[in-house]
Amino acid sequence: MQTMSNKPLNEDIHYLNGQIDALTALVMAVANCTVDKHEFRTSGLLRLQAVETALLHQSVPESRLIAIEHMKQWLENVTN
Repeated sequence: MQTMSNKPLNEDIHYLNGQIDALTALVMAVANCTVDKHEFRTSGLLRLQAVETALLHQSVPESRLIAIEHMKQWLENVTN
């Protein structure tokens, strides 16, 4: 599938941001159904730290690590 500019959707930043927004909403829905926000924060931060640690041993762009840091900040904000 392509956008109006004939660019594949996976290259359209707006499409990717929409997918991230949708996935975020679904994750929050699942979290609300299964655990309280404090458990969600604790578990989420542990998993994000594990991903970050694993990536530090690989050659990845800095923007990928920044994205994980931003997700940690988001998690702390939505579970406050």
